[in-house]
Amino acid sequence: MAYLKVAEGCDYRCAFCIIPHLRGDQRSRPIESIVAEARQLACQGVQELVLISQITTNYGLDLAGKPQLAQLLRALGEVEIPWIRVHYAYPTGLTSEVLAAYREVPNVLPYLDLPLQHSHPEVLRAMNRPWQADVTGGVLRRIREQLSDAVLRTTLIVGFPGETEEHFQHLLDFVAEQQFDHVGVFTFSPEEGTPAAELPDQVPAEVAAERKDRLMALQQPIAAARNAAWVGRIVDVLIEQENPSTGEMLGRCARFAPEVDGEVRVMPGEGGLCAAPGTMVPVRITAADTYDLIGEVVGAKAMVSEALTARRAGT
Repeated sequence: MAYLKVAEGCDYRCAFCIIPHLRGDQRSRPIESIVAEARQLACQGVQELVLISQITTNYGLDLAGKPQLAQLLRALGEVEIPWIRVHYAYPTGLTSEVLAAYREVPNVLPYLDLPLQHSHPEVLRAMNRPWQADVTGGVLRRIREQLSDAVLRTTLIVGFPGETEEHFQHLLDFVAEQQFDHVGVFTFSPEEGTPAAELPDQVPAEVAAERKDRLMALQQPIAAARNAAWVGRIVDVLIEQENPSTGEMLGRCARFAPEVDGEVRVMPGEGGLCAAPGTMVPVRITAADTYDLIGEVVGAKAMVSEALTARRAGT
């Protein structure tokens, strides 16, 4: 896999973030430049391309006066890379046009990484993200309506200055309601030079840590249930490592982003079928735990047999 940066800098001014001070406003690369690099990576054997910037859904806003992510995804659909994944998709940029590109471009994965940070309007206002409170719920509903197989990830901050127990309970209720596939939780850490570092009512570190633990305890059974729903499916898995002594291989399916999500532990299939790192193989998911999936390589014969069985069942 490879990361491909599509823009540098950020137009937002979140109170906890120093990136705009260090890197300035957003500067997007032309689509032609991005596609050319993607083609080079494809020639090198890259199987997965992860598009990154500070706000990827705002890609092209500085070039054309409006976001161009949908156009970029459709252009990348012509590149021979099996998986294209988008990171840092702010909800304001997930328009119907963008969601249509997710749905219609075959190699764009229906994986949405939404750095929401919090749910309570007062905390979001303190974070200088007041626009988010009015759009998050509607965007999540629209994603689920238009992308039935969407995998949703978010990152959240607990212990932000001024966060009360009531604010935190609102966040717990939000996570319980939304049933995200993956959630990353961070305790607030004051960054020198940011407005948040100077805010009053700083939350004690031990309170923030306790809230993180409570939120993760809430999310774990949700994550386990979301994983369990994949048992029985045959999915493509990108093999990344192998253990010669056990024959077990480690990889990822489309629902797992590199470095931040779980992995698929793959055992050789019937007849010792296995795969080398860097290859993509069909795997039947046989079990799941909180964060990972377990499966076995499926041969062509087994796939044909299952397809025929499914066809007979359908008739």
